[in-house]
Amino acid sequence: MKGTKKCPHCGHWSPWNQEITDRCQNCHRLLDPAAYERQAAQEERKEEESKRFTLDFIRINPDDPYFLKFFKSIGLGFQLAFAGIVSFILWLIAVLAG
Repeated sequence: MKGTKKCPHCGHWSPWNQEITDRCQNCHRLLDPAAYERQAAQEERKEEESKRFTLDFIRINPDDPYFLKFFKSIGLGFQLAFAGIVSFILWLIAVLAG
């Protein structure tokens, strides 16, 4: 849907496709800077939430010594077993709750 919008910076009317990235033909600034800032903040929140809720398992580097790889693999096994048990308990609670 096409239309026109008055630029909040220079006051001239410019074609507007109702996109966040639409720019004024006169001053080449964003026609809707508030919507652009909202979208940037929303993407930042999503990125922060994805970082916050991800499991951080032990990483085994290929250049680690053999004994360190051995102990890291044991620790990783415990982590995976714990995550599996907790996931099963949560699934069981959800199934029994209906």
